[in-house]
Amino acid sequence: MALVACALAPSGYGQNGPSFALRITVQDAHHQPVVGADCLLTSAASAKVSVVKTISDSQGIASLTNLQSGSYTLTVMKEGFESLTRTDILIGQEPETEIAIVLAIAAVTEHVTITTPGEAATSVAAGSNTPAGNLKRDSLRTLPLALARVDEALPLIPGVVRSTKGELSIKGASEQQSALLVNGVNANDPSTGNFRLNLPIDSVEAVQVFQHPYTGEYGKFIGGLTRVETRRGTEKWHFELNDFLPDFRFKNGKLVGVAEDTPRLNFNGPLIKDHLYLSQSAAYSIAKRPVRGLPFPVNETKTESQSYFSQIDTILSSHHTQTFTFGYFPERDQFVGLDFFTPQSVTPNYGQRDFSFSGRDHYELHKGLLESAFSFRRFDARVWGQGSEDQTFTPTIEQGNYFATSDRRSSRLELLEVYTAPPFEFLGGSHEVKGGFDFNDVRDHLQYDAHPVRIVGANGALIETIEFGSRPSRRLRAKNNTYSAFLQDRWSLKPNLNIDLGLRYEDQRIANETNLVPRAGFAWSPTHSDRTVVRGGIGLFYDKVPLNIRGFSRYPRRTVTRYAPDGQTIVEQIQFTNVLVNSKPVAPLDFRHSDRQAGFVPLNLTWNIQLDQSISRGISFRANFVNSSTRHIYIVNPELDFNGTSAIVLRSAGNATYRALELTARFTVKKDDAIYVSYVRSRARGDLNDFNTYFGDLGSPIIRPNQYANLPFDVPHRIIGWGKISLPSRSTISPIFEWRSGFPFSVRDVAQNFVGVRNADATRFPRFLSVDAELAKEFQITKKYGVRLSILGFNLTNHFNPRDVRANTADPQFRQFFASYRRYFTGGFDILF
Repeated sequence: MALVACALAPSGYGQNGPSFALRITVQDAHHQPVVGADCLLTSAASAKVSVVKTISDSQGIASLTNLQSGSYTLTVMKEGFESLTRTDILIGQEPETEIAIVLAIAAVTEHVTITTPGEAATSVAAGSNTPAGNLKRDSLRTLPLALARVDEALPLIPGVVRSTKGELSIKGASEQQSALLVNGVNANDPSTGNFRLNLPIDSVEAVQVFQHPYTGEYGKFIGGLTRVETRRGTEKWHFELNDFLPDFRFKNGKLVGVAEDTPRLNFNGPLIKDHLYLSQSAAYSIAKRPVRGLPFPVNETKTESQSYFSQIDTILSSHHTQTFTFGYFPERDQFVGLDFFTPQSVTPNYGQRDFSFSGRDHYELHKGLLESAFSFRRFDARVWGQGSEDQTFTPTIEQGNYFATSDRRSSRLELLEVYTAPPFEFLGGSHEVKGGFDFNDVRDHLQYDAHPVRIVGANGALIETIEFGSRPSRRLRAKNNTYSAFLQDRWSLKPNLNIDLGLRYEDQRIANETNLVPRAGFAWSPTHSDRTVVRGGIGLFYDKVPLNIRGFSRYPRRTVTRYAPDGQTIVEQIQFTNVLVNSKPVAPLDFRHSDRQAGFVPLNLTWNIQLDQSISRGISFRANFVNSSTRHIYIVNPELDFNGTSAIVLRSAGNATYRALELTARFTVKKDDAIYVSYVRSRARGDLNDFNTYFGDLGSPIIRPNQYANLPFDVPHRIIGWGKISLPSRSTISPIFEWRSGFPFSVRDVAQNFVGVRNADATRFPRFLSVDAELAKEFQITKKYGVRLSILGFNLTNHFNPRDVRANTADPQFRQFFASYRRYFTGGFDILF
């Protein structure tokens, strides 16, 4: 809800003499009215102002009367939209001046969609910080997504890729290196940095993805930023019951249970009219998903989750509102990472239980907006195997049980204050200034244990063993306090030129490091028209420090024993100490307290240049070139001689680069229907031994020397097209087309050592091609009730898209690709109240 009060007029407002009127029509990118938008009108000739409030009505119209002639600056604001400022408003040439305003983010209504760069408003007033894409609730209902989750649709956005492990990569960075904000506050797991985007989809109003936000407001990431806004109660009560019918599982023509069931309930509306609103969502999911390459019934993973989210909005006055949210999200996954090489007995199980509570206060203060927020989040996670046998690696398959068990509890307490000042004139232009302060207290308790790992040859002879010391007698504990402050200014020099300036201060106590982070961006129209806008910018970004690295020296030590070809004679035995060091240590380290050594915080430099072009009313285009360079990434490396001892060394010494050219077009078919096509040419390279690969929740036990090469989610070429088209009789069809280069993979030998360059261009999966579609039709049963039936088809061309490759040189079928998902169909059933 918009919280700034706001129409301002010059000192002559309301005086006797000729008076004029201003009629403002506020619309979104779909040309739908924006209801409840606040307007700020200031005189370009007088420093003294008086206050009058006007808000756009149900038609998106706001009117101001009794204005004197002159030049004015108009600012339109609405939460969930980019504020827009125009400095060229002339009053007095006609009795009533009419202007149309298009806000940069799509309207917040019952039916919402994903928007892409080509769809967002190309106005100069939107500044340099336009999102790479906006995800809205209705897209999850109309697009053919395998899972009805918010993060499933993010890879439709240019610059976002889902890796073979299911993790999201934004701007060439791992999920742990990106930031997740829910209602403006941090929602990353403080222990690992992972996304915990487990909100019910019906509680989500909008999701935005930014690759390069150059204002100072955002920090603690070196990849991308995902910003989620949740759904408030509506003016009338609304109920939805979705996907309550299960999908049954059939084998050889016989019913063998439920394959998937994902019922979702949402209801929202006013508890007290015009003052108190409730939005309540609940979702339950149980899914048994088959994995290609394995026989039934040992080919299934099982996920069971619950998701509860409540939001209460209070309107205390026209100048003061508050929002409170509560969430609880338990989940249990069995047979995580199941594939041909890792059968059920070797896979781990994963359980998590998250809790969140937050409060936000918006108060109009001195004609500006003061936003206060507090948030508490708790993240519980547990990993355990199917048994206690040694995990065994062979050239063809893994055996035994997963080697590690962990039980951790982490928490985040955050306090946030942000003030947005009213626009003012200075140095020949209009300024929109925002400043704020953010405090985070994060804590982590971890219990970690591991049992032996064995590497054997094709003949069963022992090649290597990895044995771990006893687990610590008490939990590994870590905490961190971070203090951040920022100041930013959007400076409108001319109607066709905006400059964004930002400065951010970050103090991460756990790293003994404070940083000043400058950023700058611009938006310029060479034609003095919003049909063509050039944007760009440059900025520094510092990452967060995950808490799991601070207890690294207290993880169980490992002893590596290597054997002769007979599998019995010991060739060497090495005990590795776990050491956390500076990337540039200046003195010998005390191994007993090596976790206290300061480390560099990962640092990223990003710049981009972007062209937004409206070709016609129905066609828009965006071209964007992004360059990103990162250093001081946390990597681990086995070293035989580290200050006279053998050690697994954790340093902030890794590097990564990402370059991409993104071309996106939007073709409007009808008013609410559009087709989007994107092509991305990119390259993502970096050091491969990142910390979470080996010591995250689902770490790998075998650590080999680090290499700098293609990153696992490097995709040089990618084309993706999608959209929605309305058909007669309240029917729609929503296709998704994707073609891309295959992901790279690494080759190993019989001893599980890497062969040649890891993730080389010569070792990639075949090109990926998929066509998915959903056909849906709505039926009105009564005046109040309706149903929506849908059928979803996946991989309609039945293209060979293998999931697995035999990548061990000792495997008789070396370099064989297999386990492709065939064409398959499923259905949906929703009840609409």
